Amino acid sequence: MNKILTFLIVMISSVILAQTEIKGKVVDEFDMPITGANIIIKKKAKGTSTNFDGVFTLKAAINDELVVSFMGFKTRFIRVKSTKFLKIILKEDANQLAEVIITSLGIKKEKKALGYSATELKAADINIVKTNNIVNSLSGKVAGLQVTGASTGVASSSRVVIRGESSLNINSNEPLFILDGTPVNNNIFGVGGNATNQRDMPTDYGNGLSELNADDFESVTVLKGAAASALYGSRAANGVIVITTKKGKKNNGIGVEINSSTMASTALRLPELQTKFGGGWAGKYASDYGTNFGPDLNGKVIDQEVSLGEYVKKPFKNRYNLKDFFKTGFSFQNSIALSKSTDTGSFYLSYGNVHNTGIVPNTNLKGNNYRLNMSRTITDKWTVNVNANYINRKSDNLTVSGYGSQGIMYNLLWNYINTDLKDHKNYWIEKDVKQRRLFSWGDNPWFIVNENINAFNKTRLLGNISSNYQLTDKLSLLTRIGLDESNDFRWSRRSIGSHRNPNGMYREQKIKFSELNADALLSYSNNFADFTTKTSLGTNTFKQKITEGFMQGDGLAIPGMYTAQNINVSAVKRSSLYQKEINSVYAFTNIGFKKYLYLDFSVRNDWSSTLPSSNNSYFYPAASMSFLASEVFQMPNFIDFLKVRANIAKVGKDTDPYRLKTAYNYGTLNGTLTNSSQLLNANLKPETTVSTEFGIESYFLNKRISLDATYYSATSKNQILNMNVSGANGYNSIVQNAGEIKNNGFEIALGLKPIKTADFEWDITANFTKNKSEVVNLLDNLDTFIIAEGPDNITVEARPGGQMGDIYGESFIRNKAGEIIFEKGLPLTGNRKKVGNYNPDWMLGLGSSISYKGFNLSAQFDIRQGGEIYSYTNAVGRESGILALTESWRDGVVGDGVMSDGNNGYVKNTVKVPAEAWAYAIPRNNAEANIFDASYVKLRQLSFGYSLNNKTASLLGLQSMSLSVVGSNLFLWTDVPNIDPEAQALNGGSLLPGFEVTQLPSSKSYGFKLNMKF
Repeated sequence: MNKILTFLIVMISSVILAQTEIKGKVVDEFDMPITGANIIIKKKAKGTSTNFDGVFTLKAAINDELVVSFMGFKTRFIRVKSTKFLKIILKEDANQLAEVIITSLGIKKEKKALGYSATELKAADINIVKTNNIVNSLSGKVAGLQVTGASTGVASSSRVVIRGESSLNINSNEPLFILDGTPVNNNIFGVGGNATNQRDMPTDYGNGLSELNADDFESVTVLKGAAASALYGSRAANGVIVITTKKGKKNNGIGVEINSSTMASTALRLPELQTKFGGGWAGKYASDYGTNFGPDLNGKVIDQEVSLGEYVKKPFKNRYNLKDFFKTGFSFQNSIALSKSTDTGSFYLSYGNVHNTGIVPNTNLKGNNYRLNMSRTITDKWTVNVNANYINRKSDNLTVSGYGSQGIMYNLLWNYINTDLKDHKNYWIEKDVKQRRLFSWGDNPWFIVNENINAFNKTRLLGNISSNYQLTDKLSLLTRIGLDESNDFRWSRRSIGSHRNPNGMYREQKIKFSELNADALLSYSNNFADFTTKTSLGTNTFKQKITEGFMQGDGLAIPGMYTAQNINVSAVKRSSLYQKEINSVYAFTNIGFKKYLYLDFSVRNDWSSTLPSSNNSYFYPAASMSFLASEVFQMPNFIDFLKVRANIAKVGKDTDPYRLKTAYNYGTLNGTLTNSSQLLNANLKPETTVSTEFGIESYFLNKRISLDATYYSATSKNQILNMNVSGANGYNSIVQNAGEIKNNGFEIALGLKPIKTADFEWDITANFTKNKSEVVNLLDNLDTFIIAEGPDNITVEARPGGQMGDIYGESFIRNKAGEIIFEKGLPLTGNRKKVGNYNPDWMLGLGSSISYKGFNLSAQFDIRQGGEIYSYTNAVGRESGILALTESWRDGVVGDGVMSDGNNGYVKNTVKVPAEAWAYAIPRNNAEANIFDASYVKLRQLSFGYSLNNKTASLLGLQSMSLSVVGSNLFLWTDVPNIDPEAQALNGGSLLPGFEVTQLPSSKSYGFKLNMKF
């Protein structure tokens, strides 16, 4: 018996001794840890999964075979040969790429486990066509995402909204942008007044995201709902867009990637002009009118004013062509990247250069972009990552935007058809003193672009340093500190002789922006029985500081010298300081059961410096569920996968600094102080948004068809607003909590693969969005709140029962039958009412990609149905008689409506009025007459390219090479006359949708793109 017992002890001991602890780390090709990867011992019911840092520990025997897998990556089989620390690199599986996604805090998760809607675009989807602003490349590609570009020049900003507007502050509807785990600034820091401020017109210097180099991007993920973005805090109340940049890859030596893009741009759409009638009034030639209601352009030789007071006899004929002013712009974008990855670290180093010239003469935008991404494994438990990006962006000249004598379109619309724009290129009568102008109340457009300059030079440093430390097998600590800092120096000049600045002007503006984010995240992962769990506890500190210095002098001592010392009047000077801080703690738990049920719970509490101490703490929870029905129930053969998801979440939101206590302002005289016209509020409460979401995801017919459908609802309360009040108490406005907005809608994303063979593949994508944003209530005694003001007292207003984006203005006076009432042949204007809404009824994105061997043809369409736009170009062009629609008026116009019969009744209007009277009969403040259905279809992108096969590329010493002919915004189909309905006005630092205020024409681009990898 003792012998048997001894034998058993020896045998058991040998087995125990044969088992050894194996440690390792699972990473992707960019050396980024893969959280939740499965490591199983082949032929044994034993295994584990990686923690937050991709690290695992497993007891196994020498020669055991490990099966390492994760959704979206190719499975690897690793033989245990020693106890040495294993570093296992998983390569992406092209057949499963869509199954893994970057989520909150930069964590990579299986898409099947997500209980909320999220869409990821890879670099290839983003960089099909190079654009001047990377967010424009997202337009039409993501359900629920609305991107609207501004036609404000070569540095045009863009407005981004996810799932409709939820804030009564028009500047507070954009999502939060995250770059490699750290928030980055995308604000517009404007200068100037609103779009019709004749003396101080705004200039668009671009928003922050347009400065990034898209060639560095690996992916862009759109997190749409509150549950998806709650972990990012109050700034993520409108959703999150997560950008992940490239990391070093395994190469034989150092990998090299070269990207080059050359694009030519022309005006997409110019106003259609009439060609039969020249300058003048009432059929007679008249100088300095700016209107084209003169004689026929019959070629008769008459005296014509070619500049104020300067007449020349020449044939009276059509000489006007807007294409003589607008030119072909060019965009050159080039980059080179070096990368390398080893067992102990990786790096990615890139340089990008941009040189763009606009379609407006003498405008440009230049930039240099440097990026370094590094990762270093210090020990088997400690990894350090560095992401750094330095940007220099500048321009020698940008145009102002809007309606005024400093604006380009203003001067081109108030012009004579019998004028040759080329004749005015020589714009000086007396250099630096007197310009050759077209009319007394405007400026020569050539003079504007060459003398009235708006320039800037901006440097920016952004990035982060992070550390991942494995405290135990199941416990890890992530720390990260991120910075976004910029210095922006701007200067503007107005020459002596300018209409609005006859004595000249010089202005300087200095903006310094700094934002610091510090994070710490402690994570515990554990798997037991049929459960996988991970629990994390984190903290975040956010500090933001913005300083501005401003100086402007309206008078130059010496013509042509633009310095602060040459200002001969007392300059206007001001400075401002904006500081904000938020401290946060948060926690989340992820639970998985038998790989078919996934539950996520998160909580967060923020403490904001912008709210009073009694209300500066706000708590918000979130919960989500993902249930894989196809893993539990028997599905029909045509259903490959079916997932049901749901979530509920609450998100808090603070306000801007300095809205609690009233302070004094500096007066215009030195040493004086003035009281603020705004009454602040020391009892403000945080805004809150509560949202719910339900959705399904499914694949059919061996993944030939994919479907993602979502219904969502969100209610935002306690909006923090500036409310107008009577000035009797010395204040014009008060800051107050008021307003409730309800958003609901549905999204559908559909993917089709009609054909897939060894050589031929055809993919079709479609995404549909329909959103409704309702104003539920304001205050009990408040019937309307003005969100934004357009020209001529036309406003965007929120009224209980109305919709976000409702436009109000004057309209035609009508009788009870709805007919327009005329008096002396002219329609009457007076009733103020809702005339439209700038939000589309629905949006549809359509994409198609066909590949045959090395050839590829792809197209992306963006369709928006419904919504309205108010157009100043059409209103002003009608008054000046320059638009083609005025040509039919020249024999007089009888308006369609009724006139008084003298007995309190109405009869059909029969009074004919001359063309010039009709042109001014419908004033600009008649919003009804100047508003249009903004529906459109745009061909956003078109690309045809060829990629070398691996064998040919190898013979040339390349890993890969592709060359494409590409185009952007090539075609526009719309019923809106003379303008691009996507236009939006620039009011200082705000983009105002629904208003086109003589914006510059948008542009279409075409060219080629080259990519080479060595």
